[in-house]
Amino acid sequence: IDDRHLASSRSLDFEAAFLQATDGRGVDVVLNSLTGDFIDASLRLMPNGGRFIEMGKADLRQTDEVAAHYDGVRYRSFDLVESGPERLQQMLAELVRLFEAGILQPLPVVEWDVRRAPEAFRYMSQARHVGKIVLTVRQQLVGTGTVLVTGGTGGLGSEVARHLVTTHGVRDL
Repeated sequence: IDDRHLASSRSLDFEAAFLQATDGRGVDVVLNSLTGDFIDASLRLMPNGGRFIEMGKADLRQTDEVAAHYDGVRYRSFDLVESGPERLQQMLAELVRLFEAGILQPLPVVEWDVRRAPEAFRYMSQARHVGKIVLTVRQQLVGTGTVLVTGGTGGLGSEVARHLVTTHGVRDL
């Protein structure tokens, strides 16, 4: 994508940038996770109407109010669970297929030692990353001693406990 079609959502300047890039036509669809004035700027990017899909749900608007203020804009909040378990399973299976076929590539992962967490959060707050930021604990687990897994009765806790035993030799959980 060329620079004319890229803009930061860290300031409201993206509105003017995208209207200029589209010669005032704006866009047809907004997938939103912004709040406040940024939502209003995004809604104004659809001067000819369009679909505004609220993904973040941190600042929900009323559908009828959006329709009254932004001609032709259809506003809807979206929740993946609305798809239902069968459709969600189909979508996830298709994603697995696309990853296995090499059509989709996983997002990059950047690891930060947990002792550098403030630096990692500062980096993330500046939105300079693409992909995932992961905090890691580099301390080597040894099979002696006791490990406490809180919430260990759930599925994830059980998997963590199993991993500690089979991979790290932990014997006292």
